[in-house]
Amino acid sequence: MLINEELHPALVVEPNGPIARPGSTSLDDDFLPLLLEHGFTPVSDMNQRPAPIAGWSALLAMGKLHAVLQPGTTGSQSAWWQAHQPLAVSDGWRTAANKEKTVLMYAAPSGTIGHQPREDLMRQALEQAAAKGLLVAAAMPLAGT
Repeated sequence: MLINEELHPALVVEPNGPIARPGSTSLDDDFLPLLLEHGFTPVSDMNQRPAPIAGWSALLAMGKLHAVLQPGTTGSQSAWWQAHQPLAVSDGWRTAANKEKTVLMYAAPSGTIGHQPREDLMRQALEQAAAKGLLVAAAMPLAGT
């Protein structure tokens, strides 16, 4: 993600469908409210770096993304998202993540961003989501190597 002419490693998360609260029978999508309750902040300007979030981290091991970890109930971390198979990241992403020791995570409800074939189109989709109040983000430390 390019922010004020600096390149930052980023993850963009958009679920395949609505996310309900655990135990809920509602059909409402609670994805953004749940993330806001966990400390993510609304994005209004894509040129501003998201605020840090306590207890969360992105796990990168052997050059691949394995998980996004969240604070657990007993002081340890648990997987908020875990790859079925570790995801390869580009050399540039890995280099930026290792340099910054921080990963930016942007999240939007299902159907907001879609699959974007180019970085400029992804940026445009994120800016549109932010303009509609449908984008949250956080900066989290890099865990692993």
